[in-house]
Amino acid sequence: MTTFHDPLVSGLLADAKLVAGYGRYGVFKDSALFAAIGDAEKLSDASASQPEVVKLQTVLNDCSNTVPFSTLAALRTGWSPGDTSRRTALATYFLIALSVTMMIVIGKLTYVYNRGVSINAEMQEIDNNDFSIRFGQSIRQVWATKKQLSSAAAQQASATDLTLLKDAYYNSVDSLHSLDQRFSSLLVRAQGFMTQEAPFPLWGMQWAYCKLSASPGKAGAPLDFSNLRQMAIDQFCSQQVALAQQQSGAENSQPLKQSDFDCRNNGNTQGGMQVVSSTGMVEDVNADFDEATRDLQCEGVITITPNSISTLTLQAKTLSEVLSPYALWILPALYGALGGIMFHMRMILNPLLPNPPLSRLIHRIALGGLAGMILAWFMAPGTKLGGEVTGIGFSLFTFAFLFGFSLDIFFAILDQFVSMSVAGIKKFGSPTVA
Repeated sequence: MTTFHDPLVSGLLADAKLVAGYGRYGVFKDSALFAAIGDAEKLSDASASQPEVVKLQTVLNDCSNTVPFSTLAALRTGWSPGDTSRRTALATYFLIALSVTMMIVIGKLTYVYNRGVSINAEMQEIDNNDFSIRFGQSIRQVWATKKQLSSAAAQQASATDLTLLKDAYYNSVDSLHSLDQRFSSLLVRAQGFMTQEAPFPLWGMQWAYCKLSASPGKAGAPLDFSNLRQMAIDQFCSQQVALAQQQSGAENSQPLKQSDFDCRNNGNTQGGMQVVSSTGMVEDVNADFDEATRDLQCEGVITITPNSISTLTLQAKTLSEVLSPYALWILPALYGALGGIMFHMRMILNPLLPNPPLSRLIHRIALGGLAGMILAWFMAPGTKLGGEVTGIGFSLFTFAFLFGFSLDIFFAILDQFVSMSVAGIKKFGSPTVA
């Protein structure tokens, strides 16, 4: 290689030869760069001011649109197109494994978020439809129909009347049982989501949490009320272990329900329903309603009480607080990071582009995650922790992925916001034209 005394000319010629060697893979449409290199090498002692050197610099600058500086920097380090070295292969495998892992994690978290949104929507629907009033009316209807059926049977009514009363009673029982099952099932799913799925969305997180956080203790040891937080953690982990044993078949007996406890302590509660007043007056409406509730619980028609329905509003608010981090922080950041990874994976598919170093890869992924989070704050400025987040969905996550994939669009929008803000600030104090 020709070496000149002027280091500027020597470096220019070296870079030009690297770019020319890269152009052998069909990058350039003409041979202007090769001709300029040949003219510059013919000089005995070239300087930066000579026409051949100036022309070489001009042609090399024109090639920057085809060969960016990042490619030239990789060429300087010894990279060549179609590099199949072991280091390059390991980097590619690492990026593929990282992308697949992130897609699995994001898919799982998105499923958890959508499940929480679905449960929250059902709870809001029940709360808005006056479920407590409908449930109480169904209990009173079943109880009144049962009293009428008992009275008709005692007075030896006709078979037709008894059949009609039985049909009315069975229909009212089915309606009440359907309402009870819908609410109790929704309440169980909501509690399970808030205590298990949302805090521990990934496999092994709950086991690791209990392994690291729970204090080692013997079975039947007294509770330590001096540390309420640790006591709550220990109770939660012990409950999960007992539940897992029960589901695996280690325990066949069902746990004692509150309705069973009430039935055993209240004895036979069906004595009051046999008394029918001749005047039709009810001495104590509340006592009669409580008696109806206990009787229906003991018979297995209902598993909840009307008073417990008031916890639905509290459950809905708590569920919104659980969903807020998913909607505003976790998922937008992960979708943006996934977009950054997909951008680099697309570059790896092109053998004419150098693989990014680890520092640039991490930087790009971090910027994609930040872009997704900032986009969530822009698109939902009025949403705060614990607020309404069910409206945030795939539209936001899609834009977060796109911004992570193309950070140029994100920075262009930020620059536009800055320009608009500067223009607005300059108007402060300016005279208003009438």
